[in-house]
Amino acid sequence: MPSTLARLNLNVARSLSAVSLHKVVQVAGLAATVALLPRLFGPEDYGRFAFVLSLSYLGQILGDFGTLDVLGRFVPGLSAAEAGQLYTRHLAFKLLVGAACSVISMIAGMLLANWLRLEWAALLGMGVFLHILGWVPYQFALGLNRIGLWMSEQAWRQWALLLLLLALLPPLRLTGALLALLAMEIIFLGLGLWGVRAYWQPAQFRFDWPFLRPYINFGAGFFLANLTAVALYRSGPLLIEVLTGDSVQTGYFNLALGLFMLAYVTIGQFAQSLIPGLSGLRQSGQSGAARRWLANFVKVGWGLGVVGLALVWLAADWATPLVFGPKFTGAAAAFKWISLGFPLAVLLWAAGVAATVLGRGRLKFAASLAGLVVFVGLLAALADFGAVGAAIALVAALAVNTLALAWGLWRRADG
Repeated sequence: MPSTLARLNLNVARSLSAVSLHKVVQVAGLAATVALLPRLFGPEDYGRFAFVLSLSYLGQILGDFGTLDVLGRFVPGLSAAEAGQLYTRHLAFKLLVGAACSVISMIAGMLLANWLRLEWAALLGMGVFLHILGWVPYQFALGLNRIGLWMSEQAWRQWALLLLLLALLPPLRLTGALLALLAMEIIFLGLGLWGVRAYWQPAQFRFDWPFLRPYINFGAGFFLANLTAVALYRSGPLLIEVLTGDSVQTGYFNLALGLFMLAYVTIGQFAQSLIPGLSGLRQSGQSGAARRWLANFVKVGWGLGVVGLALVWLAADWATPLVFGPKFTGAAAAFKWISLGFPLAVLLWAAGVAATVLGRGRLKFAASLAGLVVFVGLLAALADFGAVGAAIALVAALAVNTLALAWGLWRRADG
């Protein structure tokens, strides 16, 4: 029989392997999307679509409540019946939260963009509602250490959205694009609910505040951290549109942000897949093994991040017009500046995982808030530089976020 430590180490290794397999699918989908969509939209419509996506992300994160951190932290220690109860009551809770966030997103869209028609705002709101509800089964799957199911949503979303956009964008333009987003949310909500159907407990489907309160309290710091992180990493297109009214610069930055988020989310998926395994190691008194896994993650990730940065600086000037068309040549500089954040993202995710395993949600929030303040302030000061100014502001904010979180963990280290 393998030792407890060997078994826990094997679980962590399997999680990383599952992420690797799905990343191939996700990266291929992103490459196809990047090659096709900007040309189909054109600079101005692509900028407007980027605005909608940015607002959608912000609306979705309002309904987050740290659920991934809660389920990833607590589900591994629950029985099947207890886990099913937690999952089902979280679904009921997110039904109410999603409805509220949907209305908020619609109103915000109408106030911030004078070109956003009522029917477009309604489609945006419905998509936010479905996404908040659809998150729960996949986040629950992570807590069950079913990394394949958790990753399948993120890996295949890009392909589903691309196919739907190719079908609906040419005849319906922005209306078709928003319908494609809504259809994608319906598909993945259904697949997620089906994937963990064995844990569905109809009798438990109700809002139960006394039951949920300790979990929501635990997740509060992580929720605020996630909220500020999404505001930091996803609000750029929205802020550029509001500050400059230049949809072309919005589109340029969204392309650069897409490149950064590919690296950021990839790093994050590997990092978050470690949470159940590292939690198990720490609960078993194997904190040293958990630290070694994180140290190895940082070493490998940092090296790859530096290589990615170098490749972007070498290729951006000639590859940007080749891939996206001559109208997007102006995005090259933003690509180069934003790539400086690749290595920093590795450090930030490693510190973020440590914060989750140690239950330091409030520290994670404080660090994210510091980064957000720096981002908004710098972006306002550099607004005249458009996409390049936003890229510089984002990298500076990432550095502040990383330093604040790492310093806080070091000060309160408890092994």
